[in-house]
Amino acid sequence: MNRGELWGVAGLCLAMCGATLAPPLAAQEAGWRLTASTAQGWFNGGVRDSTDDVLDYSLRSTVIWGLGADHSLGKMRIGVGLSYLTSNFQAVGPDITLVDEGFVFTQFGVTAVVTVPVLRVGNAGAGLSLSAGPALGFWSVTNSDSRTTFGGVAGLQFAAPITPKWDLLATGSGAASGSPFLPGELPTDFERTTLWTWQVGIGARYAP
Repeated sequence: MNRGELWGVAGLCLAMCGATLAPPLAAQEAGWRLTASTAQGWFNGGVRDSTDDVLDYSLRSTVIWGLGADHSLGKMRIGVGLSYLTSNFQAVGPDITLVDEGFVFTQFGVTAVVTVPVLRVGNAGAGLSLSAGPALGFWSVTNSDSRTTFGGVAGLQFAAPITPKWDLLATGSGAASGSPFLPGELPTDFERTTLWTWQVGIGARYAP
């Protein structure tokens, strides 16, 4: 089992345990909530060689750290999220993976999200919710100019209360954005494409 699969299994197990062991707590529906999370992220796209389909070029899978805050607005919640990651450029083909560890991408991400409940589980306040919204990525690259990308993100999260103020989270999301590459950085035969990001993680949420 690889590192990505372990993240997914860990998140699912923690969420299930939390839902099973949590005392009968009222769901935290009103007021502010603060969230901290960590996730395993995978990337696809961002750049392609228009003359060769053998190798897939993108960013190396990495850990993504996140902080967020949201507030109730009727039956929905509105919030903002911050994220941080570092990764390397890589090329993947049949039986080969090439990673340029000297070419480091760093991203600070900002998202604005709307969250709606989808499913309630039992009377303890556990449940599934859906979030979506626009996203900005502020990138810096080794020995190159910074750049900004715009896109959107959507995800699901399962929350299981463990105390009256704390929830345990299992999360999964996908995002699409502009390429983190600048035109001048690419060889003649390369072109920029949409960057897809997928992540699965765990987190903790606090309702003051």
